[in-house]
Amino acid sequence: MSSRTTTAVVAGAAVAGLVAYAVYFDYKRRNDAEFRKRLRKEKKRVDKSIASSSAQPSAVSADSLREALERVKKEEVPLSPAERENYFMSQVAMGEQLALQGPDFQLPAALSFYRALRVYPSPVELMVIYEKTVPEPIFKMVIQMTNLDVSSSALDALDEETSPVRGGPPSEASSQEWDKVTDPGSNSAAP
Repeated sequence: MSSRTTTAVVAGAAVAGLVAYAVYFDYKRRNDAEFRKRLRKEKKRVDKSIASSSAQPSAVSADSLREALERVKKEEVPLSPAERENYFMSQVAMGEQLALQGPDFQLPAALSFYRALRVYPSPVELMVIYEKTVPEPIFKMVIQMTNLDVSSSALDALDEETSPVRGGPPSEASSQEWDKVTDPGSNSAAP
């Protein structure tokens, strides 16, 4: 027998075995109630495990993220470009190492990646890179910290804009100036 014939016989036997198993499985599925029950239970178990793993909530609360963000904000950022580059590289390396150590180290890893993001010259480009390379739960934490940082700085700026500059009631002069702005017809020449 040639090798081509042997290969054809082995391939034919494998295909025949697969077809026989498919016919047997279909027969058992249609005629055996206990087999159907086991299949349903197995399917439910698999569906439940998939749902629990995909819908697993973040183990980090918003308050702990806020506290961690405040600590990071208080840290001093290197000033020179060379120091910033070294700081960036060390934080990314630390974040990668922490990310590999499991779910317990996700927050410290996210903090390291966020510190690196703070000193990077173009943070939007870095976020695109993070999205492709950083594990999803850690990336989501970095996004949450960025959102918290932006929203808190926007609130601080809003508070500064709306806070009174001076104490006491407004002066009569400022009231008259407001009248001139709102009523353009009152711009008559003063006597």
